[in-house]
Amino acid sequence: SPPIHSSGAPLGSGSFPNMAPQQKRSFSHGIEVAQGRKPSKSSGSRTVSKQNSRKPSSKRTASGAPAAAGAAAGGSPFPGFSRPTAADVTALHKALAKVFGERRPTKGRSRRRDILDTVVGTILSQNTTNTNSHAAFTKLKTKFKTWDLVRVAKASAVEAEIRCGGLAPKKTKYIQHICRTLHKERGETSLEYLRKESKESVHNLLERFTGVGKKTVAIINLFDVGHPDMAVDTHVFRYAEQLGWMPSAKQRDTHNARAVSAKERWPVVTRDTCYAHLDAVFPDRLKYSMHLILTDTLGGLPTVCTARDSLAFEAGAVLVNGRPLREVVRERAAARKE
Repeated sequence: SPPIHSSGAPLGSGSFPNMAPQQKRSFSHGIEVAQGRKPSKSSGSRTVSKQNSRKPSSKRTASGAPAAAGAAAGGSPFPGFSRPTAADVTALHKALAKVFGERRPTKGRSRRRDILDTVVGTILSQNTTNTNSHAAFTKLKTKFKTWDLVRVAKASAVEAEIRCGGLAPKKTKYIQHICRTLHKERGETSLEYLRKESKESVHNLLERFTGVGKKTVAIINLFDVGHPDMAVDTHVFRYAEQLGWMPSAKQRDTHNARAVSAKERWPVVTRDTCYAHLDAVFPDRLKYSMHLILTDTLGGLPTVCTARDSLAFEAGAVLVNGRPLREVVRERAAARKE
């Protein structure tokens, strides 16, 4: 069987990353992302995908409802916190892309992925291993050919197919609630209508469902709808804190002690506030590539900078535990061959 990404998706071509590999697929949270990866001298500054060159989305949704307030609409939740700058992000992306390859959407894909597939895949990838997540999604899609069949099935029948992914009763409840709500509201078990919605509206329409958070919605925006959205998972959150791109507890306390109004106070640093901050300050043109480089556990930074390691970026050099990234990549690649 093919190797599996930590989020549950099967790995395509390629192997352990070593100096801008030429893989044809990237993987993020249960999603296989077919796209071009092209190492480029201008990786950090000039690349703008067709997806990311869209005009800013309207403040009103395609259905006429006002867009939800979010990172894009309200800016960073840490007003006055200066890191990272656009130049910081551009420089880090350039350095990482030299090693892991720049990530780009594939042009002219013949078939779009079903958005509901993506949502269910991310739910199944929660709190489980890569192999189990992939197996659960494959079994579910094999047993039930359409989401309408999942909608009307007995909960026990759905649970039986996804049990290998863990938390089957809870995940079944989440999935069937989404399917049944969509059918009740729209007369079909589909999320394809989201392709016409604004970035903020996609967040508003999906985050109402239990089991669907900001990370999942940002992934939908980024890979399926086409809105630049900097999804933050455990890897991105950890790296942001290690790089000093989020306020430390001491910085937050100092700032809040001087704040003259509640509006000026900084919230607690969480994955959600990290998302709001990074999405507000990252250049749109880099969100697609940066997200994949930072989250791909078979072809990106997590392969060499795990939860046990520390990331730094100093004078244009990426360091893992104080050592140059390229050196660590070579060493771990050699270790895997032994």
